[in-house]
Amino acid sequence: MQQKRFALLAFFVGAIAISIALSYLISPQASYVFSSGHRQDSSALAVVSPVEFPENYRQQFMHYATVDCPNSRIVRQMYVNRDGLEAIATTETIPSGTAIVMETYSANQNGEGRLTSTHLNNIFIREKRTDWNTDPDRDPDRGEWQSAWYSPSGTLVSTQQSSCVSCHTMVRDRDFTFTRPALITAAKTGQLQRQSTEFGTSVCR
Repeated sequence: MQQKRFALLAFFVGAIAISIALSYLISPQASYVFSSGHRQDSSALAVVSPVEFPENYRQQFMHYATVDCPNSRIVRQMYVNRDGLEAIATTETIPSGTAIVMETYSANQNGEGRLTSTHLNNIFIREKRTDWNTDPDRDPDRGEWQSAWYSPSGTLVSTQQSSCVSCHTMVRDRDFTFTRPALITAAKTGQLQRQSTEFGTSVCR
């Protein structure tokens, strides 16, 4: 009788273990694939950004500026999608639908003060859309822009906007875009621009 009880108990425990394993394997929480094709673990999806990670942006976007941040030893590589380049070149305005990618690199500094990129830290995406400015509760200091922070692998890190807004309001007259002069020149000439940051330290690292 005792052996029969042990056998039933073992069967019961085994059945529970198998059920748990099967529920994990078939769970829809394993991963998600965005419309862009980027895959992300569900554990990282506390929020989802409307600003998606642009696949193959280095090939499809224009690399328009390199920005040195000597005090922080950070180098930023700036890319823009090509949809609005003609409008930027002719009207010097940034149209709705423009997406800007900013890669931030740690850098070494030589004796002459020149920075050399060493390691990609983060990727920040900003996108401008007219319809994002229609929400009456929206912070007017964002303009028509929304931002997202991604890891180098393309995993969403944060959609928090306050730190982005606090900096970009300083250049409200440039459509909230620090590199707008470089962007306009690059759009007109097709040439990569290089500049140093106007500020003492780099917030986005």
